[in-house]
Amino acid sequence: MKKRYAIAPAIIALIVLFTSCDSAGSFFSASGSTNEVFVIMDEAAWEGTPGRALFGVLNSNTKALPQPEPNFRILQLKPEDFTSTFKVARNVIIPEISNIYSYPKLTADLDKYAMGQVILNIHAPDSASFVEFITENKESIVDYFITKELERNAKYLKSQTPEPVARVKQVFGIDIHFPKGLPNITEHDNFYWATNNAPRKRQDIVIYQFPYTSETVFEKDSLIDIRNRVLGEYIKGSFDSQMTTATIYPPDYRKMETDGLFRAELRGLWEMTTDMMGGPFVMHAFVNEHTGMVVVVEVYVYAPEMNKRNLMRNLESTLYTISIPEPKEEKKV
Repeated sequence: MKKRYAIAPAIIALIVLFTSCDSAGSFFSASGSTNEVFVIMDEAAWEGTPGRALFGVLNSNTKALPQPEPNFRILQLKPEDFTSTFKVARNVIIPEISNIYSYPKLTADLDKYAMGQVILNIHAPDSASFVEFITENKESIVDYFITKELERNAKYLKSQTPEPVARVKQVFGIDIHFPKGLPNITEHDNFYWATNNAPRKRQDIVIYQFPYTSETVFEKDSLIDIRNRVLGEYIKGSFDSQMTTATIYPPDYRKMETDGLFRAELRGLWEMTTDMMGGPFVMHAFVNEHTGMVVVVEVYVYAPEMNKRNLMRNLESTLYTISIPEPKEEKKV
C-alpha cells in the first residue's frame, strides 16, 4: 500500500494530512542499512549550496551521545542512477528546485516502491528558499526519519519476539517486547531490570512505577529527580557508586504521543557517581489508566570506546513496542 502525505512545515512530525492508496510497488520490503539515507540529487546541486545545506542537516550530531556521531550515513545518487536497485531503499530524499513552485514545501511517500520505505520530497522555487527552508526545519526532518527508523525496528522486534514479556505485563499491566539476549533479571517491588550484563555493548532495560498524583510528575526536573532516586537506589557499581543523571549534558525533554499514548521523554547521559562508567539513556514515562500508576521505561547502553548511535537506537525501538492492553474481565461464578 502506498501512502502519500502533504506536510505542513510547522507540523512535519505529525504527518496526518491525507492518504492515498496504491498497491503498486509494495511487494518488497525496504532494504539497506538502518540510519542510512539516499539523497537523489545531481552533482552540481549536491556540490553547491543546496546540497551542502542538506548534507549539514543530515550529518548533524545525534543527540545525547558522549561523543559526536552523525545522525545518518548519507549516500548521494544522480537522478538517472536511481534505478530499481536503489528504489527499494528504506530512506530516500528527493529535492526538487524549480520555479514551478511558489513556496517551499515537503511531501512524503510511504511504501511507494517497497514496504517500510520513506521518501521525503523537498520542493522549493529556488536555491535560497530551499536552503532557508531545510535549515529552519532541520530538527523536524531529522526527527521524522529517526522516528520512522524506530517504528520499523519496533515492528521487526515484535516479529522476532511475538509475545510480550509476561512478567512485565503481570506487574505493570503493559505489553512490551524485549530484544533477545537480556537474560539477567533483577526485581524489587515495582521495579524490573533486564540486562545482558556485557562488559562491552551492554544493553539494559529498566521499568518501574509509582502512583499518579499530579501531572507535574511529567515535568522535566521532576522526571530527573525520580530517575536519580529510583535508579540510584537499585543500580549500584564499584566503589559504592550509584547511577545518576550526568549534568555535563542537560537532558533533552519533550512530550509526545505514540499509538494514542501520551508520553514524556527524557534523553540524556547517565553516569556512576564514583565510578568511571557512563553512556546514553532514553526514558519514556506515561500513565497506565487501568492501574492509576505512572510507568517509567528506560533503556541505556554502556559501550566504552565504541560508537553508540546504532546500538542505542536499536534498543530505543523497544519503547515503540509499548502498549496498554485492556484488562481482562474476571469471570463471574
